[in-house]
Amino acid sequence: MKFIRIFASAALVAAGIFLNPLSASAHADLESTSPSAGDTVEAGSIQVALLFGEEMLATAESGNVISVQGPSGPDNKQWADGCIDSVRGKLVSESVSLSLPGTYVVDWRAVSADGHPVEGTFNFTLVNTTNYESQPPGQCDKSQILESNGQTQLLPITDDSAKSQQLLAITPEEGLIGGLVVITFISVIGAFMLRSQERKREAKEVAEKIARQKPNA
Repeated sequence: MKFIRIFASAALVAAGIFLNPLSASAHADLESTSPSAGDTVEAGSIQVALLFGEEMLATAESGNVISVQGPSGPDNKQWADGCIDSVRGKLVSESVSLSLPGTYVVDWRAVSADGHPVEGTFNFTLVNTTNYESQPPGQCDKSQILESNGQTQLLPITDDSAKSQQLLAITPEEGLIGGLVVITFISVIGAFMLRSQERKREAKEVAEKIARQKPNA
């Protein structure tokens, strides 16, 4: 009975260690953007940056993309070429050159290092007090942006990207099963170690008891 209690205690400790990281790393959360949502910025070369809570996939076929459209109204255009400029750990960025005042919409998609895609959108406002001039860029060779009839959409992740991510990605169910296997293994080892220590302690107590019962010479 005592052994069962020891095993249960070890299992609970291991579960606390392993299940929390599994649940915390299921998806990459966006922590901040530059410009921030609702910001007003000056016209010029602007770096649109996304900061995530974990490292992002940096391969050429990752499916990462940042779209910048604006200003709202008849002059609306796409100002990003469809290829990410830089992925550095948790930071994904794209530079755009903007001159027309108004509201711009940033649509983005990024893929975490474990293969989970996340996406979102935010707005910012542009002012031009310096008479800065710019031209919309052409699309890059592997652009992840499709424009049709004035509508812009992000292309889906490519087959090559999906295959490369499949080697890294695990489903929540697979993560849970793997975690339980590790928990069980560590719990068994821990229980045996605790039991071994308990046996040594019991043997020591018995030896001390016998020594106390022996008559003095």
